[in-house]
Amino acid sequence: MSTSRHETPTIIMRRSRRLFLIIFLLTGSVISGLMMVFYQSEIKTQLINLKLQETFAVELQGQVVGDTLNSIVSDLFFLREQNELRDYLRNRDPGTLDKIASEYLSMVKQKQIYDQIRLIDSDGMETVRVNFNRGSPLQVASDKLQLKQKRYYFKDTFALAKEAVFISSFDLNIENGVVEKPFKPMIRIATPVFDSEDQKSGIIILNYLGATLLQKILTLDSVAQGKTMLLNADGYWLLSPDSKQEWGFMFNDRPRSFSFQHKKVWQTIQQKKNGQFRNAVGLFTFKTIYPLEQLSNSGVDSDNVFHKKIVTSEPGAYHWHLVSLVPAQTINSYSSRLMAKLFVLGVIIFLLVAGGSWIIALTITRRMVEQAHLKLLALFDPLTELPNRRLFFDRLQMALEHGRRNKAVFGLLYIDLDGFKGVNDTFGHEAGDELLQVAADRLSQALRKSDTVARLGGDEFAIIIDYLDSAAGAEIIAEKILSSIAQPISLKAGDAKVGASIGIAMFPEDADSAEELLQMADKAMYTSKNQGKNRCTFYSGQ
Repeated sequence: MSTSRHETPTIIMRRSRRLFLIIFLLTGSVISGLMMVFYQSEIKTQLINLKLQETFAVELQGQVVGDTLNSIVSDLFFLREQNELRDYLRNRDPGTLDKIASEYLSMVKQKQIYDQIRLIDSDGMETVRVNFNRGSPLQVASDKLQLKQKRYYFKDTFALAKEAVFISSFDLNIENGVVEKPFKPMIRIATPVFDSEDQKSGIIILNYLGATLLQKILTLDSVAQGKTMLLNADGYWLLSPDSKQEWGFMFNDRPRSFSFQHKKVWQTIQQKKNGQFRNAVGLFTFKTIYPLEQLSNSGVDSDNVFHKKIVTSEPGAYHWHLVSLVPAQTINSYSSRLMAKLFVLGVIIFLLVAGGSWIIALTITRRMVEQAHLKLLALFDPLTELPNRRLFFDRLQMALEHGRRNKAVFGLLYIDLDGFKGVNDTFGHEAGDELLQVAADRLSQALRKSDTVARLGGDEFAIIIDYLDSAAGAEIIAEKILSSIAQPISLKAGDAKVGASIGIAMFPEDADSAEELLQMADKAMYTSKNQGKNRCTFYSGQ
C-alpha cells in the first residue's frame, strides 16, 4: 500500500504527459493546417483587395481630373457671360475694363489655381490681364499689355466657333524662350468672345496652374499602395515618383520616357483605355484620360473642343495615361510579413493551448472593455453622446495649437437654446431630454466632419469650426444651425419649437487662449439673447 500510494502520483503524471502530447499534437496539427489554409486564402484575398484598391484609386484620380477640367470650363464660361464684359462689348467704355479686371482679380485670389486670366481683343492685343503673382494677384498696367496676335493659342481659339473651347498641351511654362524655374506646369484653356450682335470680339484665356491638378492626383495616393504616374500620349512622364523623370520631352538631359524604359508595358497600355496586369516589375493599373472628352462632358459640344496641333482631329487623339505601379517587392513583402505574423501567432496559440491562458485573456478583455466604457463616460455626454466639457477643451486646445503653428483661422460658437425651459416646464424633464437629443443631432448634421460640437451642460452647446478662410464661413454655419434648430420638433409628449442664441468668437482675432475664447463667445451669445434671441452675433470687443 505504501508503494502504491507513492507510485500513484507518478503514474498520473506520466499519463497526463501522454494525454497532453496527444492533445497537443492533434491540436497543433489542426491549427497548423488551418493556418496554412488561412495563409493561402489571405494572400489571395490580399491580392484581390490590392487590385480593387488600385482600380478604385485610379478611377477616383481620373474622376478628379475630369471634375477639375469641368470646373475650369465653368469658370471660363462664367467670365464669358460676365455682365461687365457684356457692357464693355456693347459700349467699348475703357472705364469698364477695371470692373472686368476686378472680377478677374477676385477669381484668381479666391481660386488660387490660375496663373493668368486674360481678355484679348480681336486684334490679338491684351485688353485685360491679371497675374497670380505668387499669391498676390495684380492687374497688369495698360502700358505693359502685350500683343499676342501670333501666338498659337490666340490664333487657334479666335478661329473657333461660338461655344467652342480650346485646350493647350500640358507642359511647362516658358518665359522669353526658357523654361521657367521653379517649374510651372501649365494648361491653357480658352474660348472666343462674341458681342450682342454675335460678332467675334476676342478671346478669354485661363492659364491653369497644372501643379494643382498633379497635387490633387497625388493626394489620392493614400487611397491605395501604388505610386501614381501621369503620362502624355507619347509616354513621357508628367508626374512621376522620381521628379527627375518628369517633363523629359522638354529637355535633352532628362531620363528617357516611360515608353522607352518599359516598352512592353507601354504597348499593353496603348492597346486598352484602361486595365490591370501583373508582371515581374509589379502590378500595373492604368486608365486613359481624354481631356477633350472631359470638356465635352461639361456641356461643350464634342465637335467644339480643340487642342493645339490637332484642331481637326478627334477628341480622343489628345489623351493622358494615369498609371499606378505597386512594385513586386511590395507585394512579396506582404507575404513575408504575413508569414512572420502567423508564426508568432501560432506560437502564442500553442502556448495558450498548453498553458490554459484563456482565463487570463478573458480577464484582460473584460478589464479592457470596462476601461473603455469608463473612458467613454469620462469624455462623452451620456444623454446626447456628444463630447462633454472635458473632451471639448482638449479639442479646443488642439485647435489653438494648430492655429498658432499654421497661422490658421477657426471659429468658436457658443449656443444656448431659446425656449428650452418652457418645454421642460410644459412637458416634463423626459421631453426636455428628448429635445436635447434632437438638438444635438441637428447640430451634428449641420457641421462638417472636421468640426467639433460638444454639450457643455444644460441646454448649452459649443462648436469648434476648423479650417476657415474668414469669419464669413463661421457665420454661414451659424445661420444653417439657426435654421435647423428653428424647425418644429415632434416629441413623444407633443410638438415643440425652440430657437437658438449663438455667440461667435474667432481665433486669433478675438482671443488666443481657450478660456478667453469661450468667454468671448459666451458674451456674444448673451448679446444675441439681449437683441431678441434666435440669431448669431460676433464678439465685438465691447
